[in-house]
Amino acid sequence: MSYDVHITKAEHWIYSKKNPIAVEDIEKVSDLLDTFKGVPFRYKDGRLMISSADERVIGLMIEIANRIDARVQGDDGEYYNNDENKYPQPPEYLKQDLNEPEVDILDEKKQFVESLGINKEILHPKYGTGEIIEILGEGMDTELVVKFTDKEKTTRLLAYYAPISF
Repeated sequence: MSYDVHITKAEHWIYSKKNPIAVEDIEKVSDLLDTFKGVPFRYKDGRLMISSADERVIGLMIEIANRIDARVQGDDGEYYNNDENKYPQPPEYLKQDLNEPEVDILDEKKQFVESLGINKEILHPKYGTGEIIEILGEGMDTELVVKFTDKEKTTRLLAYYAPISF
């Protein structure tokens, strides 16, 4: 199961239906959503959400939230803001539609994903150290099944979006 990050107008994302992001709000950020078509946002139960966002996508989410008087919150209830400027702008390759057949993927990220392998150890900022036990899919759809040291169950991550390193 992936870790979701939400843009919500509610006190907590689970109450987004009671205080939803409205059509007018979406219109206020339509330029960003159109520009960054490569970020697979989903609108669900009054909130915008994405699975396995890295720090650059969280930076974009903060910018969207600021425009519509909303907040960015992780599944565990933690809030994200950019007070310390630690969330950079999303990379250029996210300005393209991921459904287009010829997506110009950032070479560095592509090389990183291609270097991943079974039994390879990775580091995730939230989950800690883990070992890749299975790789599913390919390209932008590469999914990792990881057994993290401090978790009983395995975790599934999208390799291109998860904030992982070696």
